[in-house]
Parts: sequence; C-alpha cells; structure tokens
Amino acid sequence: MAGGGPAGPGSKHPVKIFANIFIAFIGAGVLGLPYAFKEAGILEGIFIMTFVAVISAKAMLLIVDCKYKILGRNVKGISPGMTLDIDSEENDGLVSGEPTSRPRDFLQEEGDLMIRSSDLTYGDVGYHALGHTGRMLVDLAIVISQTGFCCAYIIFITENLSDYIVGVKLWQWLFILLPPLYLLTLLRHLSSLALSSLLAQMSNLMAFGVVFWFDFEHLFKITMHPKEMSLKGFPFFMAIAIYCYEGAGMILALEASMAEEIRHKFKKYFTTAMFVVTSLYITFGACGYLSFGPDTKAIITLNLPKGLGLDFSMLVKSCLCLGIFFTYPVMLFPVNRILETYFLQDGGKTVWKGNLVRFVLVLTTGVVVQAIPNFANLMALVGASCCTLLAFILPGLFHMNIFKDSLTRSQKMLDWCLIFVGIFGTIIGVLDALKRLSEDPSAVDEVHTVVVPTTVENITAAAASNISHIIAPSHVTPAPNLALSLINNSVAGGVISHGGPVTAAPSVFTTTLLNASTLGLNKTAAKVVGKLLNRTPT
Repeated sequence: MAGGGPAGPGSKHPVKIFANIFIAFIGAGVLGLPYAFKEAGILEGIFIMTFVAVISAKAMLLIVDCKYKILGRNVKGISPGMTLDIDSEENDGLVSGEPTSRPRDFLQEEGDLMIRSSDLTYGDVGYHALGHTGRMLVDLAIVISQTGFCCAYIIFITENLSDYIVGVKLWQWLFILLPPLYLLTLLRHLSSLALSSLLAQMSNLMAFGVVFWFDFEHLFKITMHPKEMSLKGFPFFMAIAIYCYEGAGMILALEASMAEEIRHKFKKYFTTAMFVVTSLYITFGACGYLSFGPDTKAIITLNLPKGLGLDFSMLVKSCLCLGIFFTYPVMLFPVNRILETYFLQDGGKTVWKGNLVRFVLVLTTGVVVQAIPNFANLMALVGASCCTLLAFILPGLFHMNIFKDSLTRSQKMLDWCLIFVGIFGTIIGVLDALKRLSEDPSAVDEVHTVVVPTTVENITAAAASNISHIIAPSHVTPAPNLALSLINNSVAGGVISHGGPVTAAPSVFTTTLLNASTLGLNKTAAKVVGKLLNRTPT
C-alpha cells in the first residue's frame, strides 16, 4: 500500500484494471460490517457508508491530481516524449523488494525541481507539500495502519479457529501462528509472494461469496424489527467505514499499474469500481445484520451454523483463514521497507538486521492482539486514528499546499471539509473505541442460553439475571451470573451452557420467587425451574 507503481508497460485491459481496483478494497474488514450495521442501524449505516465512500474517493483522486501537478503535466496530455527518466536503483527497490539506502527525495539544482521518478509515492507527494514532515507523517500512518490490519488478521484467524477447536487460549494460538508468519515475512521479494497473494485473493473472494449467499438464504427466516438509527453507534460505524475505504496509500500504485497512454481514464475506472464496492459493502453489511439480528457477532463468519465433522461452515472459515494468513506478509511488506529505511544505516541490506526488524514487528502484532483481542474494537481504533489521517486529513493538507496558487473557492472548501471530517472522525472514533475497550469484554454482546431438555428452553442470561437480586440475600455480594450458577448447580448432567461456581447462596428457595412474569416463561416452565431450585445447595 505504501509503494509506488511498478515499472513496465502497465495494463490496458479494462477488466484487469477494474479487478485490480476492486480487489484492493475487498479485505477482511468487510466481515465486520454486519456488526457495524447492528450497532448503528440500517438507515444510519447506509448514509454513513455512502458519505464516507464519496469523500474517500474524492480525497484519493486529489492525491492523483497532486502527483501530476508535481510532475508538471496535464493528466489528459500525457505523451511518451514528456516522460521523465526513472531512477534505476529506486525502481529496482520497488520491484525486487530490496530497500534503498535512504528515503526517495527530490533534487534541487539551480532553483529547478528535478524529479527522479515519474511514478511517485504518497510519501513523495507529502514531501513536496510539507517537506520531510509530510513524508514522515505518511510513513508513520502507513506503518501503524498496516500493522493494525495485520493484528486484525490474527484476531480473525484465532477467533474462527477457536470456534471449532475449543479450549485453546489466545496466547497459545499466538505461539502457534507467529513463527510461520515470521518466516513468511523473511521473503525479500514481492514476486516471491505473488503465488500466495493470488491464493489469498481467490480464497477470500470465494468465502465472501459463500457468506453472501448464506445471508440471502437466511434473510427471511428471522422475524425482527431492525434498528434504523442509533446515535450511540455513529462513531463506531464511521470508524469501521473509514477502515474499509482506506486506500490512499495504494491509490498511486493502482494508477501507475495502468498503461501510461490510458492513465487519463483512471478516474473513470476508479469511480466505477468504488460504486460497485460501496454497493457490495452496504448489501453485505445490511443483509448480514438482517439475517442474524441482535445475535450478529463482530465477525460474521462466527454466525454460520456448525455441523458435525467437516461441514460447509468449516470449509468457508478455513478458506478465509488461509487467505488472510497469506495476506499478512504482503501487508507487512511496506512496513518492513519503511522501518529499514529509517532505522538501518545500510537500508536493511545486512540480512540479519532486516530479519531482526521483522521479528520485532511480528512480535509487536502478537502483543497488540493479546492486549486488544476484539476484532471490531481494533478495527474501529485503527480506522479512527491512522486511517482518517491517511484518507482525509493529509490529502486535504497536501492538495491545499501543492495547489495553493490556483485553488478555486470550491476546491478550498473541499480541502477544508476533508480536514474537518478527518479531525472530527478521529476525535469521536478514538474516544468511542477507547470507551469500548475499557468495558468488560465478557459483558459485551454475549447471549448465554440456558437449556433444560424437553421442559425449559431459551432462558437467557438477561432474564435469569433479573432474579439475582431476589434470590440473593442482602449480605451476599450480587453477581450477574448468580441465577445461572444456581440453576447450573441444580440441574443434573450439566445441561446449562453457561454457569460458574456459586460462591454464596441462600439456603432455601421457594417457587414463588420464580414466576412467569419474572423469567418471561409460561407458568409450567416457571414451576419446573422453581422445583429445581427448591433445594438446599451443597
């Protein structure tokens, strides 16, 4: 995402160009959209997603305009004779993956700006707009955001594996996953990752298609009144939307991947692709939420029904985990290059130093995952912080500085609007994400079901907790799951799915404490539960 475009003739085929743009914006973040719709509501989610899509596309196209302003040529007037020479050393670094000895720079000779490459990076645009500060801001935001994406990938893999392999703790999953991921990051050439990247994209697209199909099949099986608006969920949804659309770091690479003689058509291809991506995001998120309602989980694949043995759900999750596993080193590739360029004097050409940087980086992702193991909250935090900087604030600042002598009033308004939206989104998004992280994870979005075979069904934790203040005496410290714990100890055979040890309990319970209105059950079910609880706990 951080690099410039590859040297070479580029693509001319419309389908290939469209596919490159489309695939660049379809990642694991889309699997968190149904949960975001659950938090914000259908109407609010559609509005925010459309708004973020429009301004994100505008901002990314401003970066392309900045590139051609720097190069001093009109987008529609490209001719081969005007192409500047590409520095061979820098280009080799982009293709082979070997980092250069220092950050790419501009040379100043006799007052004339001489540009070393016609395929600029986002960092180059930042340098031209704000000097070294601009480049450092871009590089810092890319390092943190890309690392955050990789952390989200690890959480996704561990959550889906834990759905089938119960009992393995998070740190144990990290101990299993991090070593092979580190080995993949040791590959120095992008060409070495081409096959794994292709496999990852194929696996992801297939799995997304299957989840989409299941959503449509399951859509009309649940009767519910979906949430339409929720101001409380506004900051969260906006952060998730920005996370999904953050593509500023790779927009110049996508544009440079086209054949030079048709690059003036890039905006048309890009706008079309963004319209399709936005339609997919909204449909996927809304249908996922409508299919599972309030039970929608942070990762929609966790809602897929499980069967015995090797079932369809397991196949889908396996494909996604495999695809995301091989995407991890690709996402860390630009991060490794940036860190080696800044912190290693030889630019990482000493192999063991580069390996050490990669080891520390992979270990860091593991530490972050251990500290923030929630997929949705991590997405929101990354989206609200670094992604808003890359997607809105920096494009507005860069465009304002590079075009400062020729800006129209509407262009100035657009630049300031981007900066304002970015700052506003950062403040409310980060505060909301930190608030969610400070909450007890076990109390968020959990539905515990109590099942007594053939007699009592679907006693939820929320309903059972309503009686905890009745059946617990005043001298006993109340606990949210006390009622469930009492039922768990009373029912033989361990048929209750969630419960815990009873630290203190009254000696005698009466059936009158468990009436139908308290538990929301019918009278027969209430009497059965009452009889079960009318025992002296041992």
